[in-house]
Amino acid sequence: MRECSCSGAGSDAATCPPDVDDIFDRKTAWKVHDGAASALLIDVRDYYRAFYEAASRAKKSILLLGWQFDSDVQLLRGEDLPPGVDPKETELLPLLTRLCTENPDLQVKILAWNHSVFFALEREILQKIVFSLMTPTNLAFRQDDTVELGGSHHQKVAIIDGRIAFMGSADICQDRWDDSAHAANDPLRLTRKGEPQKPYHEVQAVFTGPIVSSFVELFVDRWSYGVGEAIDPASLTLATPSPDDALDVSVTLPMPRATVALSRTIPIDDGDRERVHEVRDLYVRAIRTARHSIYIETQYLTSCTVRDALVKRLRDRSRPKLDVVIVLPNKPEKFKEEITVGQPQSAVIDTIRSAAELGGHALGIYDVVTRDPDTHEEKFVYIHSKLMVVDDRFFTMGSANLANRSMMLDSEINASWWAEPGETELLEAIRRVRVRLMSEHLGPQADARIVESPVGMVARLEDAMGQGTCRLRHHDVAALPPNVFAKAMQEIACDYVDPPDARESIPPPSSVESPGESVRSART
Repeated sequence: MRECSCSGAGSDAATCPPDVDDIFDRKTAWKVHDGAASALLIDVRDYYRAFYEAASRAKKSILLLGWQFDSDVQLLRGEDLPPGVDPKETELLPLLTRLCTENPDLQVKILAWNHSVFFALEREILQKIVFSLMTPTNLAFRQDDTVELGGSHHQKVAIIDGRIAFMGSADICQDRWDDSAHAANDPLRLTRKGEPQKPYHEVQAVFTGPIVSSFVELFVDRWSYGVGEAIDPASLTLATPSPDDALDVSVTLPMPRATVALSRTIPIDDGDRERVHEVRDLYVRAIRTARHSIYIETQYLTSCTVRDALVKRLRDRSRPKLDVVIVLPNKPEKFKEEITVGQPQSAVIDTIRSAAELGGHALGIYDVVTRDPDTHEEKFVYIHSKLMVVDDRFFTMGSANLANRSMMLDSEINASWWAEPGETELLEAIRRVRVRLMSEHLGPQADARIVESPVGMVARLEDAMGQGTCRLRHHDVAALPPNVFAKAMQEIACDYVDPPDARESIPPPSSVESPGESVRSART
């Protein structure tokens, strides 16, 4: 890893060039693994299928961290379901129960966020009892409430035998399943009551080799702190991970062996540990490096820190003009979010749009629709992925939304790839990720060549929209009417749902504009 030339003692942050040599240091990364084997799983059909494959072969352990779990979520559907297999046998809890019964030495540990009353109606009823009643003793379901009021445990991680790890935006629950077609009316995309569910877009990553040890460490730390039970990581690992380990599950998009960094948000600060804001600082650093393009998918866009980083880059007249594309859900998913997040998000978007217009940058903020070929009914695809691509050389994805709470108050985990000059294979892989994602949003009728280059892509997307040949729609940024009820609700609940980044007395974003101490010692 090369260090920025101005990161030494006595350096002046003002002289640090915006195009830093290495984006990862102790401010922005927890662990950095060289030569990591990885791949992407785009949309939950591919994730659940790969997880099922890996879990079915488990011999030592299955470790799950999540914001939400459903015992009866069906992992395999349609043509993925093997002939003669009862669909219920592929549901999460029946699968884990069978594996534990067949192999008494297998340890299954599930650590879920002990959700607040605000989310009670969105959760499986009596979930703790469901996961604990009449299940094998080697299956342990626990709930973690070790975050302060307003925070949540939002990391979404699955680890098998300490040798393969999944992480990203997707929970293992009922309403996440969809494939990349995002059909308006998919008979496989149903609730447990048999009712249709909306199209959902997710992005996961899968890893093997030594990087999996870091995910095991993350799990063991969370379990120890949240449950009060110490675990020996070696007891969860089938064999010491090797750099030569290969991925043996079905994937959507392979990545070359490359340097991968893991970044966290840790909100807990009680004397035993300090708060960590690596994800926040990583986004600020990456946005600052942008030469020609930024591509974002996020469920929410409310982070004050990310807003300020984008505005600062857009206002910098000494830097080249940018193409910025942001893909969002058409509106918040729940009423409480529409009231509390809708207005702040509209304000953030207005601020970014103004800065882009003043600076002469191209900005496109879009929703995605899908149309039923028979009825012509259109439905919005719910964007639940959390990722950013900068200049087709930096890519980060994970559990963290571009929201205040993800930067400050929730536990989060992101993985990032950064291609240094000359790393042509990784540069091409990151470009391929962006093109694959944007092509999916354009839809099968669009010409995918319009997104092959990130330069000028906003203009080409606008042309495609004008011709009616793609599934993108302009995001409605009109703020909610400022009525008394909306204002009252926002005052009461906004600090809970999405508190401002500046809630804590922490270093401002400028403190991460130049690299800090090298993270070299964290490399594995």
